[in-house]
Amino acid sequence: MSKPLPTLKKLERRPNDMVLTYDDDTTFTVSYDDVRHACPCAKCAPMRNEDDTSRTLRRQVEALPAEKPTVKTVGKYALSFEWQQGCSSGIYRFERIYDLANRRDPDRGRPYVHGAW
Repeated sequence: MSKPLPTLKKLERRPNDMVLTYDDDTTFTVSYDDVRHACPCAKCAPMRNEDDTSRTLRRQVEALPAEKPTVKTVGKYALSFEWQQGCSSGIYRFERIYDLANRRDPDRGRPYVHGAW
């Protein structure tokens, strides 16, 4: 059985990254470029399936102007990030954010497949 996910207590938005503090007193810094590159939407997710398209997506993300997004909760399970430029349609489950914070693959090795899961 896997260890339960700690609860996100605080999200501090800074100009180029965010600081996440969890209820187990761990703190992580995640860059907005990493958040954008990990977008789980149907447009962005397929671009991470192969090395060339993933690098292309990373270059596109890094070419966007730096900005601090608006962050909103989605129910009790996720966050959404609203950017002035770039994709704002991804819904980031708390598990995905925690994987990013821990520098793990947020897709967990699974390729994107169109359709219902």
